[in-house]
Amino acid sequence: MAAKSGSRTVIYVVIGVLVVAGLIGWTISMVRSSSQTQVAATYTTAVQGAVVVAGKQAANTVDVYEDFLCPICGRFESNSGGDLTKAINDGKIQVRYHPVAILNRATSPTGYSLRAASAAICAADAGFFPAYHKQLFADQPAEGSAGLTDQQLIDEATKAGATPPASFNQCVITGKYKLAVTNETSRAAKDASLRSPGSTGFGTPTVMVNGKKADLSDDTWLTNITK
Repeated sequence: MAAKSGSRTVIYVVIGVLVVAGLIGWTISMVRSSSQTQVAATYTTAVQGAVVVAGKQAANTVDVYEDFLCPICGRFESNSGGDLTKAINDGKIQVRYHPVAILNRATSPTGYSLRAASAAICAADAGFFPAYHKQLFADQPAEGSAGLTDQQLIDEATKAGATPPASFNQCVITGKYKLAVTNETSRAAKDASLRSPGSTGFGTPTVMVNGKKADLSDDTWLTNITK
């Protein structure tokens, strides 16, 4: 009987350790998730063609190529957006966002990627790019869907907490930056430095750190330049 009691004790201890380990892991995950969603942007942005420059000139420059329809880009924003924002706020990096439209044909009707990218640059012009950028990924439509309408893209500004001027609405409706985005998408597609080794195509998200392609499978890619 003593042997059985000892076995039960060991089992209970093991279960207790597993439960505690699980709770610790859950807590760490929740803390990290919370840090990603609670970082407020204090940096300003400027528009250069189809590129949104975030923050002041810093020792390190990060170029982010993204498509607002790309689900992996959505995950990248969810996982790394808060860290990028903090690094920009701290003056450790300057980020150049390149909204592109490589998935422009992946909606029905086609064209959402281009419209969303143009709208994001309109938001930079109007002074609320950080919140709008985050909101577009939070409400990211699925590939194959119609995407958000122009009116919904306008409404995203209010959802992001901005008070958009009439010029923003007009910018979205007229697609002011569509041509610039189209040209930037074509340029990126021709830039061999943006491709993965052995790949003949350009995909999103693509991140360049000081002109070199970052390995996003390495969780330390950003901390390596901001520590």
